[in-house]
Amino acid sequence: MRNRKEREHGSRMTGDLFAPLIRQSDDIYVSLNSDMTIEYVSPSVERVLGYRPEEVTGKSGVLYILPEDLSRIGIHLLPADQDDGTEEAAASSVPHVAEVTEDYQANFGVRDIRVRHRDGRYIWCRATFSIVRDELGGVERIVAVGRDISDKKRSEEELRRSRASLQLAHRCAGLGHFEWYPETNELYWSDEMYAVFGFSRTDFASDWEAYEKIVHPEDRPVLREYFVERLGRESDQELKCEYRIFMPDGSVRTIQTIGKWMRDEYRQAPLLVGIVRDITIESRTEELLRTSEKLKMAGQLAAGIAHEIRNPLTSLKGFSKLLRKATGEQADRYYEIMDQEFVRIEMILGELLVLAKPQASVYQDWDIRLIVHEVADLLSSQAILNNVIIQEQATPEACIVRCDKNQLKQVFMNVVKNAIEAMPSGGLLIILIERDETDVLVHVIDQGSGIPEDQLRRLGEPFFTTKEKGTGLGLMISHKIIEEHDGNIRYVSRSGEGTTVSIRLPQSCAER
Repeated sequence: MRNRKEREHGSRMTGDLFAPLIRQSDDIYVSLNSDMTIEYVSPSVERVLGYRPEEVTGKSGVLYILPEDLSRIGIHLLPADQDDGTEEAAASSVPHVAEVTEDYQANFGVRDIRVRHRDGRYIWCRATFSIVRDELGGVERIVAVGRDISDKKRSEEELRRSRASLQLAHRCAGLGHFEWYPETNELYWSDEMYAVFGFSRTDFASDWEAYEKIVHPEDRPVLREYFVERLGRESDQELKCEYRIFMPDGSVRTIQTIGKWMRDEYRQAPLLVGIVRDITIESRTEELLRTSEKLKMAGQLAAGIAHEIRNPLTSLKGFSKLLRKATGEQADRYYEIMDQEFVRIEMILGELLVLAKPQASVYQDWDIRLIVHEVADLLSSQAILNNVIIQEQATPEACIVRCDKNQLKQVFMNVVKNAIEAMPSGGLLIILIERDETDVLVHVIDQGSGIPEDQLRRLGEPFFTTKEKGTGLGLMISHKIIEEHDGNIRYVSRSGEGTTVSIRLPQSCAER
């Protein structure tokens, strides 16, 4: 008896001490007796649920809890003898709190339940409760604090729906999702990821080493360069990489991975997240398109190349006749000139073959100035036929870019050729090459009629073209090639003043 009085005295002192805080809090403080009758409820019940404290005091707390949520807190209703739908009849069906579930036998707990608002709707509350027991262990009183978590529940539900929609979208699009923690070497694959790679969860050890084993040996350095070696770099840049993998049946597929490094705030560790997709068919189609565009370009260059070859052939024909009567130093001089012309023809035919035949990508360090000069030299005949003067303006500093020379040559030929065709009456075509701290820029500036603003935004789209007989695939492929080189293409055009095409490519790391 003495201990009980001391507890009651202590409770009154504690209640008096925290009374101002309870009155101002948005949390609902409630005390219920053993039959769930509300003994006390804080004023915040009116702000949260719309009831005045005196309205609910003395009534059963069960009346305000969604019936299907009663099991969450271990309370079960007994059937009512007379239930006419009134609160009084419902209250008569409420038993005294019994030890009905194992969970409820704990002296405290936290439950998420739905509580009825005065306007009839239910809101989510997180109830933290503690059970006060008598000396015999029976329930004497329940004290609880309820917090409105409706917004949190709505956010969780929206997040759940978003995740479900995202998973459905990934499944429909054939996209796999992955997460990798390099510090612990944990690698998570979604179900769609396993489907893309053709493995089951039991066949794959979830770590980076297992991942690399299925990547084509020639592509493993590329994969490491794009992802592992960029660990810790603070950048919002999206990482994109294409590589080949071995399927379980031994076939080879081409995969595109798009990832991003971020920091997991919970673990305080770097995290790589991304998606993958199978682009085997897409890659083959793009390669066929590139080859088709090369052949088309070769055909269009035929007139210029014929003119270019005719000149050295004329020289060879003339010097071969002179050589019959030449002797000594004069004959040596004729031989030297003829040898130079043969080299010239060989170079022209070699460039034509580069356009005509497909070649595997080979990334090396090249000086952009050299590639652009070769393109300008090859297209000089076509420029002359169109009364266009090509003027190269290059910085004296080396402009080294890690690239596939043939692919970039195809891009520059496409852009320069378009610029020549944009000046049917002739004019000056300037190719300006410059560099900054990180990038190399190539500007192709023509004096054509310009491109309207509404068409300028669509350049690079497949089958969109400003030419009467064009397909638009040339620029589309050029955009794809520059994108694969981590660069970009921009256009600036003014009606009647011409168009400037700017190509930006990252400098080779060795040059920075």
